[in-house]
Amino acid sequence: MKIIPQRRRLAAAALLLSLAIVPGSRAQDSAASTSVPSSNLAAAAPEQEPQQPGADVPPQTGPKQLTNYVEAGADYLGLTNGFGHWAGGYARGVVTQGNNIWNGEVNGQHEFGDAGVYLAAGDTYNFNPDWYGSLTLGSSVGGFFWPRFRGDGFINKKWMAHKQLITTFGFGYYAAKDVHRDHSFFVGTTYYFTTPWILEEGIRFNVSNPGSVFSPAGFVAVTRGRNQRQYLTLRAGFGVEAYQLVGPTVTLNDFQSQTLTVTWRRWVGESWGVNLVGDSYHSLFYVRGGASFGFFREF
Repeated sequence: MKIIPQRRRLAAAALLLSLAIVPGSRAQDSAASTSVPSSNLAAAAPEQEPQQPGADVPPQTGPKQLTNYVEAGADYLGLTNGFGHWAGGYARGVVTQGNNIWNGEVNGQHEFGDAGVYLAAGDTYNFNPDWYGSLTLGSSVGGFFWPRFRGDGFINKKWMAHKQLITTFGFGYYAAKDVHRDHSFFVGTTYYFTTPWILEEGIRFNVSNPGSVFSPAGFVAVTRGRNQRQYLTLRAGFGVEAYQLVGPTVTLNDFQSQTLTVTWRRWVGESWGVNLVGDSYHSLFYVRGGASFGFFREF
């Protein structure tokens, strides 16, 4: 499939948006993302977008990047009120074959006194110049905070003369390692300006069981930068968390939370660079803050 310059720029910009959420898609935080989560594999599946089911939304809604790459990194975050710290490492990669963009991620994390590894894989398929969709599945070994199973699917449509507006609809299923189960619906848009600016926003409607607890959440993200140089993204998230696991049998229930994430993605060489993410989270129960640092290489 021949790719015009404009589409290459859109694809490159999407790579940043996909990583704009704390890499490594942390556990429950990844529960709300996609893809991963973050969205996110090709966006990095559960990628740091923080929070539990109901506190966040998929990190990537724009077109997936059309280049191959691998990335690896680590993160550390401190929590208040005696909740300790989070720390871990991740590796992810993307391989393009025809109309398919295959992605995979391995993420090891230590949270709330326990540790485990999350694994996810997915595919983004370009149906034609205007439509593309994605499906990501994941599971874990150890770590009560990781999902037993997670699935996210999205369909995207490009609009306008230069395909600069993209609308996204998605569905998600999240099965925690206790009795909680989540079903969600996502709707969002991404707009690429002629100048080096990208605006993205979305809202996620989630229902958690037991109890049929409704927990909507949304986000707004602004990105400035150019491919092969650098991207700077500011992302604000806000919403309701139906529950958050802080122990094998301990949960925090039905509360509001807010997140602020700043991502700086910098090319050091022609095909490699660094990804630095600062992450802040606030809720009634604790405040969390820290950073993630990773290296990426395109091939």
